[in-house]
Amino acid sequence: MSSPAVLLFLSAALVLPSARPSEFRGVTPVDPVYLVVPLPQNEIIDRARNPFHLSINKVRPVIDLALEAAYEKQIVPRDSIIVTYRDTKTSDAHGPNIAVELYVKKQMDCIIGYAYVYALAPVARMTPFWGNGIPVITPIGLTMNLDDKTEYQLMTRISSPYKLAAKAMKNLFLTQQWRQHVYMFHHPKTNPSLPVDECFMLMASVQSMVREVIEMQHNYFVFNEDSVEPRETKRAEYRKILSQSSFIGKETFKAQDVRSNELFH
Repeated sequence: MSSPAVLLFLSAALVLPSARPSEFRGVTPVDPVYLVVPLPQNEIIDRARNPFHLSINKVRPVIDLALEAAYEKQIVPRDSIIVTYRDTKTSDAHGPNIAVELYVKKQMDCIIGYAYVYALAPVARMTPFWGNGIPVITPIGLTMNLDDKTEYQLMTRISSPYKLAAKAMKNLFLTQQWRQHVYMFHHPKTNPSLPVDECFMLMASVQSMVREVIEMQHNYFVFNEDSVEPRETKRAEYRKILSQSSFIGKETFKAQDVRSNELFH
């Protein structure tokens, strides 16, 4: 996360301290803007709960630089921004509770963060109804089921959402007139109680769009690239997946030929 990017976040938060144009107020050290940064304290290597390896220890030095830049550029008076860092513990219970606690204390004007989408989603749904509304700026939540602006009214995602990749794939299928396809992606199945990871989320978004062009069933294969299996075992698994994918493509092509022949004869 670069300093210009964080400076942009700060500028957006200052322009929208109360989220409603009729409620804009001045920013001074006496009446500061409260920015809340809810993230894990330390980097937790967990594809499901922290797919982008975010942490307070990583982000804090960059935000410090951005704050100083905002003061030097006189975007706001010095000491008029109070940043509160809170450890979410990558928990979908503790994470949302941080936002509730600070809102009750009237120490929150904008949220910048969250690393775990299941902690982000409930907060982003609730904040439009807290006072005059609390903006949420986040690097996560890219999946299509968070695209609904009637539900996530004040959430801004700083990265391109997966719907853009999905639209690009749909247009590619239409332009190239592709029909046969399979999905192959990383998806560990070691613990079914854990949420799905970003590879699954991306493929689900792509599938939703591509299905509008051509409907195919049972055309996906998953593998675990973090597996500790021997290299040859992994290679054998990949060969099997590729072989099955080729078979699906050939069978689909034959079925389409049969239907075409039936139409013309």
